Amino acid sequence: MAERFVCDPQEADLVARELSRTGSDIQLSVPHPLDGAMSGVASVPIAETLGEFFNAVTETRIRLIESVGTVAGLFAALSEGAVDLDQAFADRAMEM
Repeated sequence: MAERFVCDPQEADLVARELSRTGSDIQLSVPHPLDGAMSGVASVPIAETLGEFFNAVTETRIRLIESVGTVAGLFAALSEGAVDLDQAFADRAMEM
């Protein structure tokens, strides 16, 4: 079974940290570049369309931040699990 599963825990940890940093960067970035732009639009249909676009981008941004956080957590758990598994195998081998 071990030959089927290969994980470099250091690489998985690096990916987790990079994903966390990416999620933080997204959170700290300007929430929406069009913020305040709708006030200068005289056309009601265009203003409504911009409002729908604004809402869609906001929802997508929130889901993206959540998804990146989830994936970062999965990679962190993979790293920790691989280290724990290696240690368990080593401990077991020393008992024999």
